[in-house]
Amino acid sequence: MQYWIKDPERLFHMALAEGASAERALQAALAVLAERPDLWRWDWIVEALVVPDDATVEQIARLAKAYPAPDAGEALTMLVSNDPNLHLWARVMDFQFPRRRHRVVRTLALAIARIDEARGR
Repeated sequence: MQYWIKDPERLFHMALAEGASAERALQAALAVLAERPDLWRWDWIVEALVVPDDATVEQIARLAKAYPAPDAGEALTMLVSNDPNLHLWARVMDFQFPRRRHRVVRTLALAIARIDEARGR
């Protein structure tokens, strides 16, 4: 997993290459979030054009367990994927992560546009 922390934009951007392990990506994300808990309040872009074969509901539950519901404002997670069923997981994640909305788009450009739109730009 590659990731970028874009401080001025308050954007945490993760990208999983095709064939990447969801478990390794989760471990990397948890390590970054433990070091930078402020990222929980930021908007996120998660690129996974192809959802990893080893992705499980349990992994999302582990991420949710680490989630400290932010005390102010809402945050947006844009999932960039071609998976036709990911929108179902996104809906469930809205409940697992209070004050964080999850949306699925097919391109990085759309993800950025949706974040800008949500921010009123």
